[in-house]
Amino acid sequence: MRGHPPRPVRRLRRIARAVGLCTVLLVGAASAQTFLGGRPSDRFGGPPAPETQRPATPPAGGPTTGRVAEAGSSIASARRLPSGTRGMRLSGEVDSLQYPVFLTPGQARGPARMRVSYLSAISVAPESSALTVTVNDEKIGWTRVQAPGAVKVVEFAIPEGRLKPGYNAVRLSVNQRHRVDCSVEATYELWTQIDPSRTGLVVQPAGQDLDLRNLAALEPDESGALPVRVLLTEKPSPKRLRRMIGAVQAIALVGRLARPAVEFGGPMAGRAGVNLVVGTAEELRGVEGMAELGAITGPKLALLPDRSDRAPTLVVTGLGDDDVAETIQTLAHARPPEGSGREDLADLTRGHEVWGGETLSLQDVGVASQEFNGRLLRTRFELRLPADFIPADYGKVMLHLAGASAAGLSPEARIIVDVNGRNAASVPLAYANGELFEDSAVPLPLSLWRPGLNRIDISAQVPTGADRACDTLRPGSTQARFLILQKTRIVIPRLARAVRNPDLAAVKGGAIPFVAAGGQPRLVLPTPDRDSAGAAAVIAARLAIAAKRIIDFEVTSDAEGGRGPALVVAPARALTPATIASVGLDPDRIRQGWEGRAETVAAPGPAGAEGILTLDRLRRNVPMRCALPSAVMPLRLADGAAERARERRSVPPATVPSPMPTASPPVPPSDADGASSSDLVAKWDQRLRSGPSSLDALAEVGNTVADRAQQAWHALADGAGMAQAKSVATFDSRASLIVAQGAGSSLDAGVVLVTAPNAWLLKASASCLVDPRVWTNLFGRAAFLDAAEGTFTIDQPEGVSVIETQPRSLSNLWLLAAAWLSLNPAIYVALMMLVALCLGLATAALVRDVGRSNR
Repeated sequence: MRGHPPRPVRRLRRIARAVGLCTVLLVGAASAQTFLGGRPSDRFGGPPAPETQRPATPPAGGPTTGRVAEAGSSIASARRLPSGTRGMRLSGEVDSLQYPVFLTPGQARGPARMRVSYLSAISVAPESSALTVTVNDEKIGWTRVQAPGAVKVVEFAIPEGRLKPGYNAVRLSVNQRHRVDCSVEATYELWTQIDPSRTGLVVQPAGQDLDLRNLAALEPDESGALPVRVLLTEKPSPKRLRRMIGAVQAIALVGRLARPAVEFGGPMAGRAGVNLVVGTAEELRGVEGMAELGAITGPKLALLPDRSDRAPTLVVTGLGDDDVAETIQTLAHARPPEGSGREDLADLTRGHEVWGGETLSLQDVGVASQEFNGRLLRTRFELRLPADFIPADYGKVMLHLAGASAAGLSPEARIIVDVNGRNAASVPLAYANGELFEDSAVPLPLSLWRPGLNRIDISAQVPTGADRACDTLRPGSTQARFLILQKTRIVIPRLARAVRNPDLAAVKGGAIPFVAAGGQPRLVLPTPDRDSAGAAAVIAARLAIAAKRIIDFEVTSDAEGGRGPALVVAPARALTPATIASVGLDPDRIRQGWEGRAETVAAPGPAGAEGILTLDRLRRNVPMRCALPSAVMPLRLADGAAERARERRSVPPATVPSPMPTASPPVPPSDADGASSSDLVAKWDQRLRSGPSSLDALAEVGNTVADRAQQAWHALADGAGMAQAKSVATFDSRASLIVAQGAGSSLDAGVVLVTAPNAWLLKASASCLVDPRVWTNLFGRAAFLDAAEGTFTIDQPEGVSVIETQPRSLSNLWLLAAAWLSLNPAIYVALMMLVALCLGLATAALVRDVGRSNR
């Protein structure tokens, strides 16, 4: 029996536990105090917390440390950062985010500060982690990363003359290390999340300095989206609604937005966003503020400054319909004056555009050379491919790496390349003696790329044997382990130019088929209420951004009449079964899956507002607009129906379950326990000897060949347009929005359907859909969006047709043939078998009379 330790030892243990408990309580109290001024709230909105410990003073001449705003101090409103495709999370050991911010001349001249509000993972070690702020390629300050339990707000003074009128580059960078773990896996636990609602440039309001030449200076809201409130005094006609949606697209183009947010209703107050008034002079008679425009004698475009009770108001008017249409075109082509900042930053969120046949360096895509002393270095950049690009295995993008690796790395050291989140290549590094490589070629399959924006991640995993000891204070831990040079090249091959149909990636990447078809595109609104019209306007604006031009939609309520491609935006209960079936969806399955949610309505009060940011959502990095308003069930809904609806909403997202299999007859209990070893051996010997005969095996092979031939014939029929379109097999019962495209042999007959259980869910989900992080992931034949999380369930088509969009040429036809065969492997195998058969017959015919005769 083990004896008890001596009494002095037990006393020391009790003292140690008491000291540890006091330490935990003190740390918890400090964390609680830093969160919203000491209030244990899960909502952001109070004054920032005071700093408990200031970071060490940087070397002389370096950037200044950040000043944490004191609790209770007056905090000016910041000009928030716009939305980006990467969101606002800095992850890993080294990472950076860059945003273009447009300023008026008055804002650039006045005093300015940079405010950063952030939350970090608890695993980030503050003594060896730092956040750096750079404005126009010059550092303005840094701070220790130390906000594991609460949001911290830090401000940096911007030197006079650093900001320029027009676009300014604001970069946030982190260098962070793990507290206790030095493995490569632990680097994925490191993150610093930027709070978009309280991060931005603290500058003077644009005020009277805002005019038609610098509409890009309109301020986004707390989610990074630009709110556009279309003023309505009465129910608009389809013709007037068409003009309103065209004007919304023009604002999205001139502001070079990454994400619009459109509503129809009364005027909006505050600094963020813009009110939009569209109509002829007669239609706008009596609208507040129109008297300030004076006499309207032709096309008229004016911007009224903001007031205490009204945001800036943009007026698009004229004597008649033609004047209003001309004014909309004038608005779409408005540009800032020459020399306004860095124009190359305007399309920063669109990625570097390529068309095929180019060679780019990392420097061309904004990535500089970097030495790295950590365990995992991730280099990220984005390329935009043409919307009519065919992704298939007919070519490869070649990545030519240039850099070096240090000696003493572990054997698992390697470079991993991901394209759109999927692994494309893995290259081991020379771990023993190190290596200097100038041109290490890495092929990346074209099938992993998509039309539109593509994200490329180059990850260098460079662990060493010393990481097992994990002594972060050891001098050797600061030695560089890896070097990547900006002369690393990306060679893009010639691309096959056509459209796969159906493929939502081509729709989100360049608004195809709405800009490539011959007929006029139609925007179908069966129920043109405010919520449905707002959802349609925000989607049309996002498509205009992708197409880089206004899409002149004809607004109609008839989905089945007319010619030209159609964009149908409506709640599911407003659609006919034929419209739903035209995109391959099952009307009965949609109705049954959304039966309980179709009657839900938005809950009143602040809980129903969009964009509510909580500490939990900030930690999980959920897009801010992907927060569905609170919902309640109407009282008229029966209790049984409400219970069934709750059960449906609790079902996890998955494909539609297959029918329940019939119960198999019970298996009789085995008698193996009572049998001897010799009996079991004899039983298995007899079982194996009584296997299928050679004739049975030959028949099985024949059946397999017949099945393969039938599959090849069906694939050939699908590719030639002879087979009927198959229904979408996937349905996510938790989805709040469905985006689906119908299959067709021409773009003029194409249909893109956007639907939701009801109108208010349609509007809220569309706002989430156009978030750059969500929009980039739209592809496939049908996409089911869970707007509470911003995630998709994708249904891929079994077969696609290829529609030409370019003038016919021999080179493009050759690439299209190779792409089409790679997309239809069964047809390729059948053709190869046919060629082999023809070759065999020809050979037999040639050698029939060759050689000595036996007669």
